[in-house]
Parts: sequence; structure tokens; C-alpha cells
Amino acid sequence: MLWFIKKRGLVGGIRNIFVSIGFSLSPLFLAGLISIFGWRESLWIIALIGGIGFSFISLIFIRDTPESCGLRADGLDVNSIETSSVEKESNTLIEVKKNPIFWIYSLSLSIHALFGTALVFHIVSIFDEVGKGRAEAFSYFIPAAIFSTLSNLLASWISDKINLKPILIIMLISFCLGSFGFIYLIHSWGFWLLAFGFGVGGGLWGVISNLTFIRFFGPKHLGEISGLSASFNVIGSAIGPAAFSLGFDYFGSYTAPAKICLALIIVLLLVAIFLKQREE
Repeated sequence: MLWFIKKRGLVGGIRNIFVSIGFSLSPLFLAGLISIFGWRESLWIIALIGGIGFSFISLIFIRDTPESCGLRADGLDVNSIETSSVEKESNTLIEVKKNPIFWIYSLSLSIHALFGTALVFHIVSIFDEVGKGRAEAFSYFIPAAIFSTLSNLLASWISDKINLKPILIIMLISFCLGSFGFIYLIHSWGFWLLAFGFGVGGGLWGVISNLTFIRFFGPKHLGEISGLSASFNVIGSAIGPAAFSLGFDYFGSYTAPAKICLALIIVLLLVAIFLKQREE
């Protein structure tokens, strides 16, 4: 996000169209790929596309900063006082670790990584538990992708005009709604609440993950700050499916770990509401 200033949110939203659609529809793509080629061959196909194809594209098109190419970020004169001011206001990783704003945003992002990955990983089993078939399980991803894409575009456009706190609060409320939909999935309204909650929340997740750390802590140490936050997402994604599996084995239902996640989301929501936030 170092390439854009005035329209950073909107540009992030356009980029996140592909991210939202990719996250939401990738299970359908993978399921179709496995049904045609088998799981082992599908892994090879994905490795070739991702490991070789995208590496080649990145090598050609990606550059570190606009200044490295003799350009300047949108709306920012590299010779202006504003540039040096931004650099002075950048926080170090040590400072950021002591800031509660970093933790509320990072934990809010990682709870979605945990819950969302568990949902996708166990989607067929979760729907089977409430008497719904495989086809209905995979049909969840279509409305979720639509909600995710629309909410991401709208929030990205608005984020250029407002602070991130309202977006964080709405994201956590959406996750609460999605959690209720998960718990009451046996009802038809539970399905739509699940798709709406995690769809909208997932779209806002993309906005938050893109803009939070550069807005609050500046660009100078952005890599290590966002990297630390991303590590929590990786941990959440790794333990989410296992935690829900253990919850199912121990309690006999996926609703128990879902209720635990809901409780954590409510705590994060309350903290987000009352925590004072000041963007640079």
C-alpha cells in the first residue's frame, strides 16, 4: 500500500475483489480439481501455478517502492515536507508491541483466520451434522463471495473518508452474526446469517488488514509490523481446524467451539468499542 496515499482505500478495495472472490470460491475450485484429477495431481497443478507461474509474474511486475522506480506515490510529493513528517511519525516494532491498538486489530484479524479456516476446512461435516448435504454445503460459498466482494468495495471506498474504528466494529458484529448463523445452521435463516456474517466480515477483514498498520504506525517499519500480525493469522489458520475437530470429538458437536469463538469475538468487540484510537 506504499504506492497510493489519497486513494489507498479504494485501490485496496479493487485489489481485494480478487482476494475476496479467491478466498470464498477457492474451496469450490479445489473440490472440482480434486474430483477431476485426484488430490495428489491437484497439489502438483497448484504448485505449478502458484510456485512457478506467480513467481514469474511477480519478478516482472512487482517493485518495492515508487521511489525505487523514479516515481512517487499517488498524491504525495517525495520532496515535500509531508514525506519527512510521515517518516518521523513511523513507530518501531518495539513501540507497536506496547500499543493496545496493535493487539485489538491483530487479534480481531486472527480470530477470523481461526474461525473462518475451521469453517472452510470442515464445511461438509458441519452441514452434515445438521442434516444438510454436500451440495448445500458448497453452495454457501456463492452468497458469501457476493457479500464479501460488495462489503469490501463499499468499505474500501468509505475508508478514504473515515477512520477505521467503525469498520473494525462492524466487522466484529458481522462475525457475531455469522457465529449465530453457524450455531443455528439447522434453520434456513441460519444458513443466510452464516453467509452474510462471514461474507461481510471477510470483506471488511481485507480492508482492515490492508490499511490498519500503515495508518496507525506509518510506513517505515510496515514490513515487520504487518509481518508480526500476519504470523498470528497463520497460527489461527493452523489451529482453527484442529481446535474444531477436538471440540467435535469432545463435545460431540461443532457448536461448542463455535460458541467459544463467539465469546472471544464479543470480548474483542467490547474492547474495540471502548478503546480510544488515533490514526496518524
